[in-house]
Amino acid sequence: MQKRRSHKKSRNGCQNCKKWHTKCDEQGPPCNNCTLRKAQCVYNRPKANSSNDRCPLTVRSKDGGAELWPVTVERPRGDVGALCGAYGGPSRLMELELMHQWSTNTYKAFCGIPEDGEYLQVLLPRFALEYDYMLNCILAISSLQIAKLVGDGNATKYINAGLEYYNRGSSSFRTQLCRMNADNCHVLYMFSAIAIAAQLSIPHRSGSILDLLIVALDLVNGSTSIGMIGMPWLLNSPFPLRLFISRMGASKDLIDPDSRFALARLHAINDQRNKDTSESASSDGEEADGVLLVRDHELYHMSIEGLEMCFAEEARGVLRGFSTAFPGLAGKPFTSLVSRSDPFALLIVMHWAALLNQLDKSIWWAQSVSEDLAMEIAGILRTRHPDLALEWAEPMEWVLNRLALSIPQSRELSYSSGSSGSSGLESDCWEVT
Repeated sequence: MQKRRSHKKSRNGCQNCKKWHTKCDEQGPPCNNCTLRKAQCVYNRPKANSSNDRCPLTVRSKDGGAELWPVTVERPRGDVGALCGAYGGPSRLMELELMHQWSTNTYKAFCGIPEDGEYLQVLLPRFALEYDYMLNCILAISSLQIAKLVGDGNATKYINAGLEYYNRGSSSFRTQLCRMNADNCHVLYMFSAIAIAAQLSIPHRSGSILDLLIVALDLVNGSTSIGMIGMPWLLNSPFPLRLFISRMGASKDLIDPDSRFALARLHAINDQRNKDTSESASSDGEEADGVLLVRDHELYHMSIEGLEMCFAEEARGVLRGFSTAFPGLAGKPFTSLVSRSDPFALLIVMHWAALLNQLDKSIWWAQSVSEDLAMEIAGILRTRHPDLALEWAEPMEWVLNRLALSIPQSRELSYSSGSSGSSGLESDCWEVT
């Protein structure tokens, strides 16, 4: 009797190969055996180690400082092949659909200048064939865009596939980040930028758009760190960053008078509340309902100036979608204030939401969060800081009017530079209809 040849077991093979007791190449779906037998190939791989999926990314700068990159999202069970099999259609057909979506539509959401078009539509997909994390990122954001376009009834397949691709890409990205060099720097940077859009596009079970934004703000800080560390490489890469930077510099005079008045009002509030504070972001604050109110005039001033720059660039219209860069312009100390629900930082973000709502509809991932973000911040200020909400009635009303969100007209909301306790208005007059 001929002795049976020994072979290594296939521990992650498809269901058919396990049933047939044949060695699976684990390259599917479909694998080679299922292709030859014209059978439906379905994998049932075990859930990945949670410690790997939930580990935040750490970006270290030249001076040793660390930046956390939280990339964990809630993912469906199984791999893309199993997900697609459950909803019909092999994964390779879906990937073809997603690449078509990217090359005809999705890439436009990230074009700041006309020269970005060729890079994003043609060059980046070619680089993605060399860097799997970028390929998965492209597939993820394209899938999430389709999910928004097809509506709730048919979105589940694309949302689940988008989450799976996003987590695949994030895992590989964390591994490759420590190997950044002149060749892959622009690819790593683009992954970090598109990951922000993906994070804001992912349905969130908690229902809080602000929680979603806080994670996205941390991603912005990570992306900014990559940009600063790899700036010499980026300027000489295929990514036309040098052209983008050369076209910055819009005059604040381009801002419409109404918006200019609203921004000047933010400066006035900052002067009134924080004029006598030190420039240190760690200056002493006051405790209110468990929230540390940081009083730092310079920090808020820089954030408002960054917002003014965004308003000016959007008014000029040369750098499309420039306002999405506001968190990077405001800096990490400001985003830390937002994560702690600092009331004045939230008021500034509320004005940013009004600007996001004016973006081109093709920048769908940013425009879609503006109304919910402004409404949620208004609710937080009303419930947690009712005195400040009454004091800031006019700036809050300005944002809501810009977003065409109605406020009950039975009671007027007035702005008072003094104590709001004498106004006689009750907090329920802020109920948004």
